[in-house]
Amino acid sequence: MRTPETVDINGAADLMKIHPKTVLDMINSGALPAARIGRAYVLMTKDVLDYIQQQIIHQTAERLAIKGRRIRTPDKRPRRTRRSPPNLDRYMKML
Repeated sequence: MRTPETVDINGAADLMKIHPKTVLDMINSGALPAARIGRAYVLMTKDVLDYIQQQIIHQTAERLAIKGRRIRTPDKRPRRTRRSPPNLDRYMKML
């Protein structure tokens, strides 16, 4: 099934797993680009997915930068050596 190029507020809310009112607040604050066509807002699916990707990159970089946080391997065994903090510039350039 092909993803539509545009979505309404409810479609964007479904993609982001949030309430439609939150999407409307994000549109009004300028966090999400949208156009009002008649009575409805129209968003590009690409813009919604780009916003989600930016949030994932930003939040992951923040989590990795927390000092003293223990990073565990997938099999849940603690690592024997301590990792140095990641280079945040690399992650911020992706935004």
